[in-house]
Amino acid sequence: PRLRCSDGAGRSGAFCLLDSVLARLCSGIGCLKEVSLAASLEHLRDQRPGLVDTAEQLEFVFSAVADELAAVLASLSQ
Repeated sequence: PRLRCSDGAGRSGAFCLLDSVLARLCSGIGCLKEVSLAASLEHLRDQRPGLVDTAEQLEFVFSAVADELAAVLASLSQ
């Protein structure tokens, strides 16, 4: 079995990735903006290897980004 990361880099990396992606998306509201989760994660991992180290952490980020985009679209349609 895979051992958990003792320093918390995977878990904190998930929140750093989420914050970074949401900040980039929010700065692009009102215009078309492409944000790559893969490229954003690669950039973070260049600075600190081991960030977002499980599938569950990456799924959390995807889900949270999808929820935020759904909320933004819902508010725009009102």
